[in-house]
Amino acid sequence: MIGHAAVATAPAITELRPDLIILDIDELNLAVEEAIASCERLSPQSRICVFSAQHRTRLMQRALGAKADAYVVKDTSPAMLVDIIHSVARGDFYADPRLAGAMLRRRSTRAQQTTELSSREYEIVRLIADGLSNRDIGKRLALSEKTVKNHVSHILAKLKVNARSGVAVYAVRNGLVN
Repeated sequence: MIGHAAVATAPAITELRPDLIILDIDELNLAVEEAIASCERLSPQSRICVFSAQHRTRLMQRALGAKADAYVVKDTSPAMLVDIIHSVARGDFYADPRLAGAMLRRRSTRAQQTTELSSREYEIVRLIADGLSNRDIGKRLALSEKTVKNHVSHILAKLKVNARSGVAVYAVRNGLVN
């Protein structure tokens, strides 16, 4: 885990050349954007996972907008944290679904018009961001699981992402949410 001392001492990152940097932003005296930019300069090949106690959608949006690969809230269970770290290390993105869902619900009408998504697909994007499975989305929307799976495939193709977790990240990074 990289805290304020390691960001301040560049050799710690450049010598280690980590695959993944867990950046505890609660320990930093820098803005999240500065910390991420510093990590990218020092170790451009590293994936960056921002770790914070703060349940703030705006902070998550700033972190993901600054090209963090993940935003994880510290109250995430240890088992889930391990899964997230492995997933991000494999190249996936992660946005805490509790925060991503809130951001998607607050999206502007203008943002909806800038996407190629249908209203049904946008509804499914919100439910994905809330952490629901295809089966749960189907139950909620009275659709078969196969129909939901087809919608998810179309959403992934339209947004040019290859994983469900990338849907919420794409929405944040591209201004589809407030």
